[in-house]
Amino acid sequence: MASRADPLALEQIKIYDSLKSKRVSDHDNDWQGISDLMLPQDSNITVDKLNTNTDEWTQQVFDTTAIQSAQTFMSGYFNWTTPQQQAWAGYATPKSLGDVGIDGQEFWAAATEDVMATFGRSNFYSMRALGCLGLGVFGTDFILFEEDEEQPGEFNFRHNRISTYVIEENHRGVVDTTRREFKMTFRQVQQKFNRAKDNIPEDMEKQGTGSDTAAQRKFTFLHCIFPREDSKRLKSRKDGENKPIASVYISVDFKQVVRVSGYDEEPQLVPRFTKWGTDSPYGFGPAYVCLPEARELNYMAMWMDAAAEKLIDPRLLIPSNLEGDVDLRAGGQTIFDENVPEGIPREWASAAEYKLGLEIMEQKRNAIRESFMVTAFKFLNSQPLLDKRMTAYEISQRVAEQLQSATPAMARSEPEFIHPLMRRAFAIRYRNGVGNPKSLYHKVPDSLMVEVAPGRRGLKMPDIVVTSRFSDAMKALKNRAAEELMQFLMPQVEGLQRPDILDPFDLDKINTKYGLNTGIDPDCIREENGAKGYGAIRQKRNAQIQAAHAAQTAEQLGKAGSGLGKSPQWLQEQAEQTITGKKGQKAA
Repeated sequence: MASRADPLALEQIKIYDSLKSKRVSDHDNDWQGISDLMLPQDSNITVDKLNTNTDEWTQQVFDTTAIQSAQTFMSGYFNWTTPQQQAWAGYATPKSLGDVGIDGQEFWAAATEDVMATFGRSNFYSMRALGCLGLGVFGTDFILFEEDEEQPGEFNFRHNRISTYVIEENHRGVVDTTRREFKMTFRQVQQKFNRAKDNIPEDMEKQGTGSDTAAQRKFTFLHCIFPREDSKRLKSRKDGENKPIASVYISVDFKQVVRVSGYDEEPQLVPRFTKWGTDSPYGFGPAYVCLPEARELNYMAMWMDAAAEKLIDPRLLIPSNLEGDVDLRAGGQTIFDENVPEGIPREWASAAEYKLGLEIMEQKRNAIRESFMVTAFKFLNSQPLLDKRMTAYEISQRVAEQLQSATPAMARSEPEFIHPLMRRAFAIRYRNGVGNPKSLYHKVPDSLMVEVAPGRRGLKMPDIVVTSRFSDAMKALKNRAAEELMQFLMPQVEGLQRPDILDPFDLDKINTKYGLNTGIDPDCIREENGAKGYGAIRQKRNAQIQAAHAAQTAEQLGKAGSGLGKSPQWLQEQAEQTITGKKGQKAA
């Protein structure tokens, strides 16, 4: 019996087709043109390229500047946001919990180390590299973050090519819905959909088995991820069908739902470099900016190759009396009648000014490199201290300049990629470790637990702290600004005896920020208010200073009036109260 179409499958396929049609008309042609020149390995967006012959994929490339610039952007963006050799994000106590003690601090440090180690065991960094490349070239990227089905608690990441999915935003401009299209053989289908509730169409098995040709056939699937309305799920249940984010796999060929499940946290990592000025949810990246230069440069490279050939092997005008007698070999000799000077072979229709062409091409190359921030990333990855002609101040100025030029590239990375990534990573590790006595998540410090329902306590989700090289460099840049401010103000304060010059500046806040930027543990910095806050400490210190001053004044008055008697009783009592802090108590 043939498989019947499923209403949910028909609904989702219809939505996908509509969104795909919009994407194709608005973006696919641009992506094809960009990939032809900057990412040829992905240049089968609107053009079918089934042959693995390199010529078919690179036939429009005559200059590789754009390709190399995109690769440099990928390396720089990767190394400055998620470097593999260091922790680039971590967990911290939510501010609402206040002081959680040493146990709480150590728990978050251990959780950070655990998550980073799990990233290292997974395929995260290889997928992230592809994502950084796609972000620079297309301005949009999509990585799906799932828990490893074969190893619970471990991570698995899937990078999705630009033309294989559609995205939708919620009212806040955040991507919360994706639908991705992919193909699998029947053997892969059996490996993927092996859960008890999975529903593989019967006709798929018939068409995917029985012969070598059938075994190689690929079937089309649609994976839909979208928020599940509360009215359509039972929150008390923990099964996939009732999770807050729906996950639906659909066989497009047979219009049938194969699996319905869900996610507890957002699994879709969809960063955009920046966004179009229209209502399009897709991104706008460096490649768009330099696409005109890339097209012109490739055309000029082709033209200059032809011009160079003409310079090396120029056209010649040969007199008729020398036909067949001109020797063009190196060291060749051609005999001509010296009485007929016009009868000498000569160049004809030589190439135009070749040097000018090279200069124009270099201008185009520099424009492409600037679009991909090649200069900034190469400088930030270099060692400027090797230049002995530069002072420390000059180096800091150049670093600041390059960091500021790269800042827009990093602006959307934290909210659209790192924060959802770190939240889901922690949740997966926590869920799988709670029941394992050997896991650090088995026993969470009580100071981190909060009441989630009457009689029930749960862990308060941590704050995310970004600690990447870029974040560290920006903090150092802020500290440099604070240092320069003090270097400018202090000579005025001391030279003019004007301490009031510092009044407009909150020095407490400046010092606190300076310490945090240098890497001081936040728990080592006191709050202003509270019994243990630095405000109370200052009050106590000021009281001690006033007490010492009052005692000194009393003593001086006593000596001055020794011939007239002791200082007044009220002054002695006031000084005594200030020193002891208690009325009527004698000082020791």
